Amino acid sequence: MFNTEGIQQAKQDFAEKRYCYIDNVLEPQYIRALYSAVPKLEYGVWTCIHNSHNKFRYGYKESEEFAPAHSAFIEQARGKFSYWHYAYWLLQDHHKVHNSHEVTYFNRVVTEDYSIGKPDYTFHDLASEVTGFPNMFTNQPTYSYYDHTAWLNAHHDPRRWCAYIFYFNETWLTQWGGQLCILADDERTIVDSIEPFGNRLLIMDVSETSGKRINKHFISPVSITADHPRYSLAGWFYQKDGDGPGPDKRLTD
Repeated sequence: MFNTEGIQQAKQDFAEKRYCYIDNVLEPQYIRALYSAVPKLEYGVWTCIHNSHNKFRYGYKESEEFAPAHSAFIEQARGKFSYWHYAYWLLQDHHKVHNSHEVTYFNRVVTEDYSIGKPDYTFHDLASEVTGFPNMFTNQPTYSYYDHTAWLNAHHDPRRWCAYIFYFNETWLTQWGGQLCILADDERTIVDSIEPFGNRLLIMDVSETSGKRINKHFISPVSITADHPRYSLAGWFYQKDGDGPGPDKRLTD
């Protein structure tokens, strides 16, 4: 399922910068199936202002409620941390099942569910090898899309060890925006801007291994001129055993 050709370079980049990306990460049959499936998922709306999170049903964006609620939300969110985007949550088993076997298999493997099979090299294997982090698990990643009505403001990811994002944009132009922007230690300057090119996997340290949180990040606005939304699947790895080692205890130690 996973192409391992970029793993060694990713390990070096992660060790140096505390983030990395791998291109052509999925084998062709999987990425082709995901390119076809992801735009057609039944996306709801996921919003947040400060610590207040809300989820809205599939079809909400097409309802009469959407426009006034969206406008009101923008006014309420000014000056605060906030996000508004469109999401399909892998919360329960039936959310993982798709009419494409490749998509179903990917959904299960990326959630560490091996009920229909386990590849020789799993996503957990990949993330552990790249980061060196022990004692971690992932749970309930989320497909999402961003268009010109959506945003994600600058933030850290508390209580998480590393973030990951798979991108599913077969075509993406830089001028369409939607880059993941990583801030420098001053939290004002953009140190890097990751394009959401298709079949790219980003892995980013969001833990406190250096004594403070690093890699504050946001998504640059998607242009209204983009031919299609920015599609991805994002999630995090967390501490598995509360009494076990933290991310500062590398697997190579």
